[in-house]
Amino acid sequence: MIEYRKNTWDEFARVKITNARGENGYRTETDLNAHRLIFEPDRAWSAFDGDHMVGNCVSYPMIMNIPGGSIPIAAVASVSVQATHRRRGINRNMMRLQLEDIYSRNEPLAVLQASESIIYGRYGYGMSSFEDSLSIMKEHGAYAHEYRPSGRLYFCDEDEARTIFPDIYQLAIQNRVGTTVREDNWWQFRFLEPGLKGGDPRSWFVRHVESGINTGYVRYTINGRVLHILELVSSTFEGYSALWRFCLDMDLVDTIEAAHRPVDEELRWMLADPRRLISSSEDKSWLRLVDAKSALENRSFSSEGSLTLRIKDDFLPWNDGVYTLSTDGHNSECVVSEKSPDITLSTSDVAAAYLGGVRFDLLARSGRINEHTPGSIDLLDRLFATDRMPWCIDGW
Repeated sequence: MIEYRKNTWDEFARVKITNARGENGYRTETDLNAHRLIFEPDRAWSAFDGDHMVGNCVSYPMIMNIPGGSIPIAAVASVSVQATHRRRGINRNMMRLQLEDIYSRNEPLAVLQASESIIYGRYGYGMSSFEDSLSIMKEHGAYAHEYRPSGRLYFCDEDEARTIFPDIYQLAIQNRVGTTVREDNWWQFRFLEPGLKGGDPRSWFVRHVESGINTGYVRYTINGRVLHILELVSSTFEGYSALWRFCLDMDLVDTIEAAHRPVDEELRWMLADPRRLISSSEDKSWLRLVDAKSALENRSFSSEGSLTLRIKDDFLPWNDGVYTLSTDGHNSECVVSEKSPDITLSTSDVAAAYLGGVRFDLLARSGRINEHTPGSIDLLDRLFATDRMPWCIDGW
């Protein structure tokens, strides 16, 4: 008999070590000290076979930027089942308990980053944002147009960075769909993050200043002759250009690499030889509508319109039904409806398109969505359109 319950602080180390083993990894005291900053036992679930902890999942309360504003989310992480107990339905049971708990907390969305992507569609998650890993040889880093900096760059130590970077970041992510607000405990975690799982904790910090105001920063490391950008954000194009120029011109390196970058990165179109910027893309955020009605009402839309949607959800039955979504672009209403649906789709399909990174037309052409009223998918795409692709720079 498998028992499921929430964890206690006394079980913290056991939870993290057991979860790491479920992912074929290890945890050191450095890892445990970092994760204590963000762990909330009341949001952590474990499965027990007698005295043996055989499964885990956790979530963290966060705020995510969505079209038109922001919304509370549950950032789901550390989902694993021990190799001795797999294929017994343990993960499914934990996922249901966790999502029910998230629903009771009035958090309309759950968001995770999947290590095993085939798993989460069955629980209603949709692949909603993507990220690029970039690499370019220094010799190919010239800009297409002459660049004359108007700001200044300064190195800073970690203590100074801890003071300066949060304000820069918060300004830079305003209106950037998919990004998450970092509370103080998460900033502490981010500064420790490179040293986790046996990594090198050392890095360099540079800030960009315009007219006496900090407008951007880059955090990077150098390994051999490769410069690795850990984080580069700016609230201005000048700051963005200057920080990339700084990295591309670094002495004694041959290659500049950057992970976790937005798929609509401006850099490619700034380069004289854009083909030389090598990129690879992968999924980042998997989003789950825990409360479909609330999630849709909290989002703004790009135009006015009204559609009736048959949303299928066989995992969270309170979402399953017919809804009429009406919006003037800013204020929206989503009500249970008895109308004939214009479109039939699953919660995972709505989740995939929720942040604006996936078009409903593509999902329809892939055989995932049924259109009953001609033109309704085109209208849905117009409603959900965003100016930029979603970007989630943070992992959890």
